[in-house]
Amino acid sequence: MILLTFSLFPPLLTATEFSFGNIRLPKEPSFSVTYQDLFSLSELQSVKVSWNEKSYGFGISHFGTSLYREMSFSGSYRLEIDNAFLMIEPSLLFLTQKDEDNLGFDADFMMGLSLKDYGIYLNAFHPFSWIRNNTIPIVTELCGVFSNEWNKVGFKLNFTEGWGISLGFGYCLKFPNFTTTLGLLTNPLIPSCGVSMDLRKIRFSAGFQNHPDLGLSETVTVQYRR
Repeated sequence: MILLTFSLFPPLLTATEFSFGNIRLPKEPSFSVTYQDLFSLSELQSVKVSWNEKSYGFGISHFGTSLYREMSFSGSYRLEIDNAFLMIEPSLLFLTQKDEDNLGFDADFMMGLSLKDYGIYLNAFHPFSWIRNNTIPIVTELCGVFSNEWNKVGFKLNFTEGWGISLGFGYCLKFPNFTTTLGLLTNPLIPSCGVSMDLRKIRFSAGFQNHPDLGLSETVTVQYRR
């Protein structure tokens, strides 16, 4: 069933990350709303509202329809020591399927080094989880990002339990108030692209991916940066 293939609480990325080879980036202080439409199917629509400060944050996300619904209520805490950081993101999970309600929990981790032009991050999604008397498949990622005044280049090595290894590549061309982004995912081979525009403290972003068999997906993010 296609719906179950893309469920079980995957991390909902912002439009910029979605178009940047699905490479997750460290959060900045902001309030944001992200909407995602996978393969133009109403059953695979998601929305997430996030509020992040420098050291902590909160979020709520919703996926699916009345037939199959996933909701997540999350918090995050970020600890910094010099150029190193550790972020912990625990979540309360709520799943409804065929009139059956399930409660669960999850904990994600992100750690790495942030330098002036470089960053390297290790992400672990669902290393501790429980729902429906079972666990959620673990996802681990090693990401590297180089950024300067005009460009940003990223790389990701991903391993998903029960699925295998995949790679992600991203490139972003930066202008003062406008950026364009390209990306590529493997296993399967999925190209991506996106744009973003800054109007004072508000950033509008749109990202697109084209699956070779399932078609086009879109993600839109509106972000207020403090």
